[in-house]
Amino acid sequence: MERLTTKILLIEDDEEDYFLLRKLLAKISTVYYQISWESSPTSGLEEMLKHEHDLSMLDYRLGASNGIELIKEARQRGYDSPIILLTGAGDGDIDIQALHAGADDYIAKSQLQDELVHRIIRYAIERKKAALEREKLLREQIEQRELDKRRNEFISMVVHEIKTPLTSLKASAQLLNRRSARSDDESTTRLTSRMDVQINKLTQLIDDFRDVTRIEGDRLQFRENYFSFDELVQEMVEELQPITDHQTIMCEGGTQKTVWGDRTRIGQVITNFLTNAVKYAPDADRIIVRTSADDTTITLCVQDFGPGIAKDEHVSIFNPFYRIEGSEQRATSGLGLGLYIAAEMIRRQEGKIWVESEEGHGATFCFTLPIDRAHFDAM
Repeated sequence: MERLTTKILLIEDDEEDYFLLRKLLAKISTVYYQISWESSPTSGLEEMLKHEHDLSMLDYRLGASNGIELIKEARQRGYDSPIILLTGAGDGDIDIQALHAGADDYIAKSQLQDELVHRIIRYAIERKKAALEREKLLREQIEQRELDKRRNEFISMVVHEIKTPLTSLKASAQLLNRRSARSDDESTTRLTSRMDVQINKLTQLIDDFRDVTRIEGDRLQFRENYFSFDELVQEMVEELQPITDHQTIMCEGGTQKTVWGDRTRIGQVITNFLTNAVKYAPDADRIIVRTSADDTTITLCVQDFGPGIAKDEHVSIFNPFYRIEGSEQRATSGLGLGLYIAAEMIRRQEGKIWVESEEGHGATFCFTLPIDRAHFDAM
């Protein structure tokens, strides 16, 4: 088996110690230790800063200098390989000073034995590798957080800049629609109605982007209070029934519960479930909304009769920007953000969200929420 090669820089003013170390490490059969020797701290530092060795070993006593000062200077100048300090029998607390200065380990010259030195070298190299990996990972995490922050700030700025003219455009389209309706201009009425629909779609996309940046920046706010859950469900159904001509939204069950939560955010989730049912099951004649409750939770499910969702996608569908690859689903517009936003809103109110579906048999999206989380949190 080919022996591993480890390059060692020895900074030692006693040539006999150099020969001793070389003789000891030559006994190790699994590693070939290639030792470079420098007798002065000045030349030793120059060699260290070339970064050509796997590890440096240096004596505490280097003529008028000492190894502690050499370690400090090497670390200050960017030397990041392992350092082992060789100490004498009467060097007191030098070992602690060495570790504080940046050494990775130390060994007394009186304890120099082939297997012990081999083990100390190997451990020092592995510990340093692990430390450098942790530092690299930490830097990458910091850089990623900074990148995410800048991206979210940019998206927030773009959303704000687009929203202002879009609001003006929507108001103009509605004004034109009313004028054309009064003058019986059916062509213009149809055109402005289509404009309003498309403006609403664009507004929803922009709102989704805004919510995603708030979620990722941990800035999604909740305004919680008590409200009637059944009244909210009925309100959402009445609001969305006009958007579909041939799908009847049917309500089953009921909760008769007053719930603590953000009414607007929960309504947004119900809206997402219903609009998805309309979009992904355009040929179905009905959508079923089921609600129920027990002593501590309420549950809402929206069932459609569309193409369904494969079981291996039941988790992924709640990931951001995830879109099902089926031909029927691909034909539907959207960015794949709605369910991700809905899931975050439910989870941040201590609820659960899931889907029950098989391909070819429609899909049922559900969430459950605690009824009185405000009181549970206080207990």
